[in-house]
Amino acid sequence: MGTSRSLLSLRLPAAAGALLVLFLLAGSLADYPLSCALYDPQNLFGRFFAAFGEYPAGLGLTAAGVMLVMGRSPQRRAVACLQVIAGVWCVLSGAALTALLPMNYLPVGPAVSAAIGLACTLAAALATRALCRGADRRRMLRLAGVFLLVIFGELLVVNCVKVLWGRPRMRLIAADPRASFLPWWQPSHALRDALTGAGVAAEEFKSFPSGHTANASTLMLLALLPALRPGLQKRQTALFAAGFLWACVVDFSRIVAGAHFLSDVTMGLALGLLVLTAASRLLRRPEPEAPSASS
Repeated sequence: MGTSRSLLSLRLPAAAGALLVLFLLAGSLADYPLSCALYDPQNLFGRFFAAFGEYPAGLGLTAAGVMLVMGRSPQRRAVACLQVIAGVWCVLSGAALTALLPMNYLPVGPAVSAAIGLACTLAAALATRALCRGADRRRMLRLAGVFLLVIFGELLVVNCVKVLWGRPRMRLIAADPRASFLPWWQPSHALRDALTGAGVAAEEFKSFPSGHTANASTLMLLALLPALRPGLQKRQTALFAAGFLWACVVDFSRIVAGAHFLSDVTMGLALGLLVLTAASRLLRRPEPEAPSASS
């Protein structure tokens, strides 16, 4: 009987998860003193990764859009038309995200921000197109589905938890004596309600978990590219590690910027990893049937 194999080897997220458990333990013990030691709102490193750390989510949308267009149905015109529309929407949404992000955190004009974003979007689209050449159409569509599930899944989960938790950011605690540090496992509804009622922006109570980190973690989708090019299977560990390390660098930058504590960024990365692992298992690729032995 044939079997099914996930797009992602379980040993990769398991190893990353073990490391994240250690990070969360460290954050549980030393969140506040660590942030006090690292907090520097003018630090260029923190501002740079605030501007570009979330790029993988936008570029992932672009890649999914290209896969939808290139994997469109050759027989069913109506379905193919819907796939093209969805693919173009994904590409345009990814381009808009990458074009707008830098100017929110760095002193660059709209033209420079858009130029950087569009150049990165074009590079991602061309690279995805090259990988899709000669690939099985169904695999393209399956992988596009995984990309979209991971990107929108982590956005939904992270933002729901942010609203429910209401944890104050380090930068607010440093600037406003009315705000106080609370450990990650303790929701901060009372403090949030009191200070937002006094005029503090609700955005300052969205520290846990880190959305920047969750969006950065979508770069781990690189580890699924062997679904398009089986020859990349031997590089799956390196591709996964590249995405994980990018997310870790963004983690550190968010602590420096005072936007999040160590436990916040750890949980953001953990949620991204969990969504990636679940999506890669929901959309499994069938293995060919093994020939039956003749007696």
